[in-house]
Parts: sequence; C-alpha cells; structure tokens
Amino acid sequence: MTNTPLVSIMMTTYNRGEYITAAIDSVRGQTYQNWELLILDDASTDDTKALLANYADDQRIIYLPTGSNLGITKNRNRGFAIAKGKYIAVLDSDDLWLDTSKLEKQVQFLEEQPEYVAVGTNVKVIDGDGKETGSFIYALHDHAIRRHLLLRNQFTHSSLLLRSGALDKATPYDENVLIWEDYDLILRLGTKGKLANLPEKMTAYRKHSTNISKTTRQNRALVHLSIIKKYRGSYPNYYLALFKSYLRFLTNLA
Repeated sequence: MTNTPLVSIMMTTYNRGEYITAAIDSVRGQTYQNWELLILDDASTDDTKALLANYADDQRIIYLPTGSNLGITKNRNRGFAIAKGKYIAVLDSDDLWLDTSKLEKQVQFLEEQPEYVAVGTNVKVIDGDGKETGSFIYALHDHAIRRHLLLRNQFTHSSLLLRSGALDKATPYDENVLIWEDYDLILRLGTKGKLANLPEKMTAYRKHSTNISKTTRQNRALVHLSIIKKYRGSYPNYYLALFKSYLRFLTNLA
C-alpha cells in the first residue's frame, strides 16, 4: 500500500439505495486493495446517505454529494478533478464486480503494456434481483475491437479500467453528449492508444425493466448517429455503421 492510490474508482449514483451497498462490497472484496472509491451522488432523495454511514470507518471511501441534480454526464466529470489514481475504474452503483481478482488483473495488464489506454471485461447481465439473464461477449484484442467499435460498443462501462494520463481531466466525458457518454469516451480514448478486454465475465451489468418513450428512443438514436459521424476518420466500417445507425433512427420514427 502507498499513500497515493493507484486506482481511483468512480461510482455515480442517484437513488440506488437498494443496490449501492452490493456495488461497494464488490469493490471492498477485491484482491487489489490500493484504491480510493469516489461516490458521486447526484442529489439522491432516498436512503443512500444513511446506507453509506455504514462505511464510515473505511477512509478510502469518499462520499461526494451534489446540492442539486446535475445529470449523469456532469456528475461523472466532477470526480476526476480530485482523483489521485494513476488509473481510473468505473463502477455504476447498480452494477457489480463479480470476480475478486478483476482490478488486480486489469492493473497488471496496463502496468505491463503501456501502449494500452483502457481494458474492460466480458459481462454477465443481471436483473433487479441479481438473477443472470444474459451476457455481453466482446472482442478481446485491439485490432478486432477497432473493427467492430463503430458498429457496436465493445465495452460495458462498469468493466473499464482507464489510464488516467490518457484522459482530459477537466472534462473526460463530453458534456454535450447527454447519453452514450461512455461510448463517446471509449472512442476518444481509442484515438490515443490501444484497447482490450479480458475474456472472463468479471462484471455484472444490471438491466432494469424500464419503459422508454418513443421520443427518448428517437433522441438516443440521434445522439448515436452524431457519435458515429464524429469518429468517421478514426475507425473502420464507417459507412456500414452509418447505415445501421440511420436505420435505427428511422425505425424509431415509426
């Protein structure tokens, strides 16, 4: 252990009291222990603050509430200015790290391969009760990831470990991108270095049963289309990705 954490973990939350303790416990259970956990609470109105009092004896856990709701992208960004880590990990408060060696293996990967700027993992999908409902299996190596990245995001956000030096610490997430901000970030990081995934399903992504309005689906499709266009010169298969994104938008108009 050193006084400066090697990994700063960003945990954004808003009214996730029913899930956040499981997320925190999955961090504390890691074999790699040289971390700080920044809990970025976007003005929750549930019992989140009371639940976090149970972790008051762990000085690595830093609770950072907002005075008013900022929205997810601005809330994500505010932790980076104070993060001390050489690496940044992401874990949203309703997700989990399943494998206790996740951080250890990812830190070792980036330490040994300085040309890489980000490493994720494969993922189990779980429901609100923690029951496995599916999985996300991604390309593992940089070349294959780049070949697929405009067609489909190859990373689950909560699986990522990022090299801090590759980020713009002022605004790592583009605050003009109100959704898909994680997809935009990984595409930007890929212009600065190599990308990889570990093959094991080390992360659990919790999929909630929510009804998304037609207008919201249309807005999401438009933002996705703008991101594809933004990185047209940086990745292969642009025209195929553009066609698929347009098709997605037109489908949501129906």
